[in-house]
Amino acid sequence: MYIVVAGGGHMGTHLVSRLVAEAHETVVIDVDRQVTERIFAEQGVVVYTGNATDINVLEQAGIKRADAAVAMTGRDSDNLSFCLLARYYGVPRVLARMLNPQYEVPYRLVGATKIHSEADILVNSFLTSIEYPEIGALMQVGKGDLVAFEARLPPGSPVAGRTVADIVRGPDFPRRCVFIGVESTTGEVEVPVGGTVIQDGAGVILAAHRPDLPQLLRCLTAAAPTALSPVQQEALGTLSLVGFLSGVSRDDLAALAVGARAESRKAGEVLYRTGEAGDRLYILRKGAVELEGRGRRSVLRPPAYFGEMAALTGEARTQTARVIEDAQLLALDSGAFRSVLLRNPFLALELAKALTSPSGEGGD
Repeated sequence: MYIVVAGGGHMGTHLVSRLVAEAHETVVIDVDRQVTERIFAEQGVVVYTGNATDINVLEQAGIKRADAAVAMTGRDSDNLSFCLLARYYGVPRVLARMLNPQYEVPYRLVGATKIHSEADILVNSFLTSIEYPEIGALMQVGKGDLVAFEARLPPGSPVAGRTVADIVRGPDFPRRCVFIGVESTTGEVEVPVGGTVIQDGAGVILAAHRPDLPQLLRCLTAAAPTALSPVQQEALGTLSLVGFLSGVSRDDLAALAVGARAESRKAGEVLYRTGEAGDRLYILRKGAVELEGRGRRSVLRPPAYFGEMAALTGEARTQTARVIEDAQLLALDSGAFRSVLLRNPFLALELAKALTSPSGEGGD
């Protein structure tokens, strides 16, 4: 599609980069020459320096043949004028960034076909994070209280191992909620049917009415108290001594202990190499491990934890971890750890600090 974007600020630049990635023919208009020159250098799109409410500038930008026009300036008055002129030139789809919700009626009067309220988007996002930390992303559908959202099931979820048909027939599942998609632990997404089995730790996408969210999330995530084996009890004791886990509840630590695996490694063994995908975080209980990469080398001894942020993101490792003295380790599954992070937002910050510590003490 041929798309004209008015405004190349922070938000406009992000939009342009996404449009270019999707192979849309994009033109940007901005009053600031430094902005247009930067966008041209970074994105290689056609740019025009001038006012997006100037008819001559709009005609030079090819507004008459645009499939869509997007108002992304930092002022509602400019966005309104741009929308009005875009409709005058016959652009079929006119999208507007609305900074002040009081301008909604004027935007509709000038013919904006889609209005995105910054205030509503940010407020709803913050409210969701505060009220429902289990939810990773939420989107309102239509003008009512219907929302679509995704969440990852914690270890021990009461719906794990059950079919979709069995889950929705349960007495605790709200009748007005439906499954839209299921993401496996390997990242594959499928449209579920009645016989689809929900795996432990899987991501789920559902549609629900907002008042039903508390009951629905309890149905999906309220795990029964975890009964630990002696080995898992020992793992729990190890986890409770890790500094950055000090603020995590016992239930969450127990969930990590269930998914943890004790490993014995001989001197000379390589735990992971630079370039490999990260899928585990390690806690060193005995012995010594050498980390090498990113132009430095460090030796870790108990108590220590390592694995890089790649252990949580799945990205390629930037270091090689090699055992230099016979070691006893606790390997934590990254999927289980992500579930705990969703319930403990501040833990993500503490973990990032720990895993990127330049000193190598406690992390790499």
